[in-house]
Amino acid sequence: MTTHTRILFLGPTGVDKSAVAKRLSDFVGKSWGQSFRYVDFEKDFLKKHIASQGNTWTRFLAADLRVQSSIWHTAWEEFSKTLGTEITVLGLHATYVSAIMGLRCPIHIPDICGSFKPTLIVSLIDDVQNMWRRTEERAAGRDSAGRPTFEQLLSARRAEQILGDMIVTHSQSGSARHVVCATGNALVSLANLVIFDADVTYMSFPISVPMNMADAGDASFMKLINHAHQLALREMHRERMRAFITPLSIDELPLLKLKQGADGNVTYDCATGRWNQDELWDDANAAILPMLKNGFKIPHGEQIQPAAGTMGTDVGWRDRRLVLQSKSLAIVCPKDPAADRITRGVRDEIATAVTVGTPCFYWQNPEWDKGGYVQSQFPSAGSMGQGFTELLVQRADSLESLISAKP
Repeated sequence: MTTHTRILFLGPTGVDKSAVAKRLSDFVGKSWGQSFRYVDFEKDFLKKHIASQGNTWTRFLAADLRVQSSIWHTAWEEFSKTLGTEITVLGLHATYVSAIMGLRCPIHIPDICGSFKPTLIVSLIDDVQNMWRRTEERAAGRDSAGRPTFEQLLSARRAEQILGDMIVTHSQSGSARHVVCATGNALVSLANLVIFDADVTYMSFPISVPMNMADAGDASFMKLINHAHQLALREMHRERMRAFITPLSIDELPLLKLKQGADGNVTYDCATGRWNQDELWDDANAAILPMLKNGFKIPHGEQIQPAAGTMGTDVGWRDRRLVLQSKSLAIVCPKDPAADRITRGVRDEIATAVTVGTPCFYWQNPEWDKGGYVQSQFPSAGSMGQGFTELLVQRADSLESLISAKP
């Protein structure tokens, strides 16, 4: 049944790749009777090798890069001897980040491509506040455990994705692919990627406008976006070759609007501090990782303020990447209900997709566009026939037909 037998999960510290693998294993086992071997490289091989040499993880993080690379290579040789014919998902840090030593990359790409030969690389990402919370809880106040800052975690998140691209370019397989996937996406989306090599469809829609409308007391746009995601969830369960990726799987900018308290901290809660993930899918168990519960404190001056600029620019950088890895775009209501304009983010995503020849399908709620503004931006072919944009940007008659439109 499966297309891929060697799958590589990348992701910075704090993403919790092991929890992702456990939920994926449970899902594919229950759904299709499929199983795979999961290997946590750092836990199962690298840390054991470091301990056998009488060293500690802290010393490894502080070692010279060449020493780190040599240790990593020896641990990899031990791992490679365990490889068989079974389906293997390998969890791996392409970078190591800590508050003291910063960002390091000791991995040996020829080793990964030569002996493991992954045909699917998935860069798992998460909201930086969630990554930070997990690393802080794991460190329990011990600086020796690493405790990377927001800024360092964001740097590691970008670096891991770039190294995923490098593994693909060094791969001996001409069909190897690299997909960036946040843990707020649907679990079935990841399962369809891993088991069926599904095509990715990127969901494009305004984000700030619905949130601003909801803050002003009108949640209609937000509810419509949620409904589109719930239709996509059903579509992925029905059509195994579909994998919808949503920009709402990462939602960090609302964090910047929170005011710090007298103690200098911001109190953050995933249920209220971002677009609510459970309401998005209408199912608390639908996402790759469930929404973190309970609020937690984040030092504003030490964490949020220094990383604010990176968090702001990361949105466009990330969304452009998500568009470029997709086979199609499903665009939900690109027009601001209060103005005759297609929001800038959606317009940029369409422009990026059209540039590389990716088909775009859109549906506009007619109640919010009685003058036909959106259709006038993507008119039918004129006397000279269809142009490039007219060919690639197609209107869907309903939200349901938009979600079912295939690349």
